[in-house]
Amino acid sequence: MNAPICELTILGNGYCGSRLYANHSNARITSRTPTLDEHIYFQLDDQTSWHNIPTSKQVLWTFACCNSDLENRFFTFLKQRCEQVFIYSTTSVYEHKFEGQVIDEMSAIDRTKARALAEENYRQQGACLLTLCGIAGPDRSPINWLIKGRIKNANKEVNLIHVDDIVSITKLLLTQKLARIRLNLAPGKTYSWRDIAHTNNYIFSDEALAHKASKKLIANAHLRNYLRQDYVFINPIQ
Repeated sequence: MNAPICELTILGNGYCGSRLYANHSNARITSRTPTLDEHIYFQLDDQTSWHNIPTSKQVLWTFACCNSDLENRFFTFLKQRCEQVFIYSTTSVYEHKFEGQVIDEMSAIDRTKARALAEENYRQQGACLLTLCGIAGPDRSPINWLIKGRIKNANKEVNLIHVDDIVSITKLLLTQKLARIRLNLAPGKTYSWRDIAHTNNYIFSDEALAHKASKKLIANAHLRNYLRQDYVFINPIQ
């Protein structure tokens, strides 16, 4: 690999990627439809655009993996453009086997999902997977999910993390020599939809209230090893 041009290249100008870019002093960011001169054109299925990605110390891959042959070839190409690859994953790649399950990085992944298989393949080749639980923040308030009718079970508990925590923790982890591991980015607690509704003066229907309780906890003990002892997660439901 040639000498890095920048410290970090972020693949994808989405909700998390754009906020990390705005909070990083030496980063570049890609877009499928660049609107600013500083954005780098990149689209996975346009192989000519791969060469637009600058050599970097780290690359953060923010879009969902799909496990295609083209994507596998791109990962091989990417390893020649950077020293470390970080990939945003999602806790939905884990198998949810029973109610009340505590899911950590050793929990089984759902091998029926192409994304889970792709991520595991890339992890074995050196990538660090940052597994995100539900994301809250500006324009992604949990109360909006209630108002839109997306929450059918009032007795379900949800794992949520504020986007500002994602940005802060990602910046910290990018400075570590991490490879071939998965880390859950989650506060290590759940939030009840009943409590979220009560806080926001939202009233569930009788049908929603009649559902059985549902809960899984995304554990973060492994992540805590990399955080300050006094690190406090932002309350994502306020």
